[in-house]
Amino acid sequence: MPLSRVLDYGDCPCGGKYESRTVEVRFNRASSEPLVLNDVPQGACPACGSRVYKAQVLELIETAFRTSQLAAKQTPVLSKS
Repeated sequence: MPLSRVLDYGDCPCGGKYESRTVEVRFNRASSEPLVLNDVPQGACPACGSRVYKAQVLELIETAFRTSQLAAKQTPVLSKS
C-alpha cells in the first residue's frame, strides 16, 4: 500500500478535506541536472487547491536537497582551457 494512502491530512481551513496523493518534486540546481523526487506524499484540497506535506516528508525532502547540494559542491567542474 502506498504511503500516501495511509496518511491522513485532516480538514483544510476552507472547509474541504485534504485528499492523499503522490507528486513529483523537482529542484533545479545551478551546476547539474535537476533533482527529481518521485511518489512524494502530499495532501491536496479539492475545494481550494491548497497543498500540505507531513513534517516527516518535508524533513526527507530537505535532507535529499542538502545531500544533493553537498555532492554538487564536491564534484569538480572541468573548465574549457
